[in-house]
Amino acid sequence: MVLSAKSAEAVRPFITVDARIVEKGQMGTEIFAQLALSEGQKPGYGLHLLEGFGLTDRLELTAGEFGVEFRDRQFAPDNLVLQPKFLLHQSFGAIPSVSASVGLLFPLSGNRQQWDNYAMAQVSWFLFTPRDSPDPYDYGLAVYLNAGIKGRYDAGLGGRHTSKPYWAAGFEVGTFIRQVRFLAETFKGDPFDFSEEFPAFQTGFRWYKSPSVQMDISWIGINADHTGDPNDHWDYSVQIGLRFVLDVFR
Repeated sequence: MVLSAKSAEAVRPFITVDARIVEKGQMGTEIFAQLALSEGQKPGYGLHLLEGFGLTDRLELTAGEFGVEFRDRQFAPDNLVLQPKFLLHQSFGAIPSVSASVGLLFPLSGNRQQWDNYAMAQVSWFLFTPRDSPDPYDYGLAVYLNAGIKGRYDAGLGGRHTSKPYWAAGFEVGTFIRQVRFLAETFKGDPFDFSEEFPAFQTGFRWYKSPSVQMDISWIGINADHTGDPNDHWDYSVQIGLRFVLDVFR
């Protein structure tokens, strides 16, 4: 069987999610490797995989995060993520695109009685697309906003559920080299991790090789003490990612 590649979406390794989905019948694959650096601890390593499936023209189902992390001579599997995402409005220019998603994380590592979840809306502006480009996502500037809630159900506390607000903001801008883009974002912790809080940031570059293939390299920092004081303990990591989309079910 011959699989043809189509346009890719922007998800991992960057945290802020944009308001678009893979098209109906497509499968989006996102692979990223990670080197984690934490003060006073040995480096950790990770390899992660996310799969997104276009079920309809407006509904995408993401399954993952398949992968493992290695730290202190121990392997730990990633929690399994199940996320439907619905495209509410698609637009290019001053009017933003809007989507919404919910996610459930099945605890494969850590405390097996803690089930994390989240729900959020994504608003994105895709601006300054070159007139001679057939790709609507070949933009010169994109702005991303996310807002919602993160939740945790703890079966060990008699079925107690807690939640807290979540937000993220980021942008992607072209550089002097058309295929290279600079990205930066700040967020209230990773939605895949209930315990993470603000301040957290990530910055890096994206190589937009073609509408079907993109590569990222990024630097992420998370304040482990959640106060923002310069003397607080920070966790850092370097991530390298590859994403591509294939026509599988058409």
